[in-house]
Amino acid sequence: MTPYERGYRFGQRFRNTVFLTILAWSIGAGATFWWHPQVFAFLLAPAEEMLSPFEGGLPIFTGVPDMFGTTLDLSMKGGQFVAFPVIVVGLLSMLKALVPRRFWLFLTTYTALSIGMFLLGASFGFFVIMPVSLHFLLTFGEGVAVPVILLTDYMALLLSLIFWIGVAFELPIVMQLLSRFRVVSYARASTLRKWVVPTAFIFAALITPSLDGTLTFLVAIPMLLLYEAGLIAGWLTHPEEGNYFADLPMVQRARRLMHKVTKRVMLPYRKIRSFMLAHIGI
Repeated sequence: MTPYERGYRFGQRFRNTVFLTILAWSIGAGATFWWHPQVFAFLLAPAEEMLSPFEGGLPIFTGVPDMFGTTLDLSMKGGQFVAFPVIVVGLLSMLKALVPRRFWLFLTTYTALSIGMFLLGASFGFFVIMPVSLHFLLTFGEGVAVPVILLTDYMALLLSLIFWIGVAFELPIVMQLLSRFRVVSYARASTLRKWVVPTAFIFAALITPSLDGTLTFLVAIPMLLLYEAGLIAGWLTHPEEGNYFADLPMVQRARRLMHKVTKRVMLPYRKIRSFMLAHIGI
């Protein structure tokens, strides 16, 4: 294939990608705007009808254009959500003609894994973290005050929490890539384990809108598990750098304990043997 043919094919794919992206964005935004009552009902489900004392516990808006503006903003995000896969597939198709096949497969695999992990984290934030945090925050002042939450505030909280938890779930992939390219080796990453626990709880406290320790615990524990998953991925990438199971703190403590126990058990035997060697000549 000549350079001209490659450039022409690249131009065709770029044009098709732009057209399909605009079409997908239009469909997503239009569908979200048309069915916005159902979309809002789905997004408000974690609040469990506790956002206000009014009928259905629905949130409120205080300005005349607020509801329409929030609906438009939600429609834009719906269009972006639908257009994003089209953009990713289009970019990968354009790169296919420009990079080696092995590198293209590498990009495709890690792109799919990254999207999957982000969706897993976003689902965890929506179905687990949001209901727990909202229940704590909205019932904390029960008998003292009644919550009346703005729709804009609720949407900002929801989208922010989902996004950051989705980003946190990318940790195993990032760690595996760093180990793969020898930026941060498995041996180096395993030595940082002692700092992971406080870092995970600090990060969880920052992204969760609650002072409740239960909620922070719910976010921090998956992050610790994700870090361990990243260590396993880094170890499998370069197994010559160590042994994940042998490097576990619990295993190392058990080894030290067994060494101390064995040493104490064998101490009388060694004394007796030394005595016999010195006095009896055995």
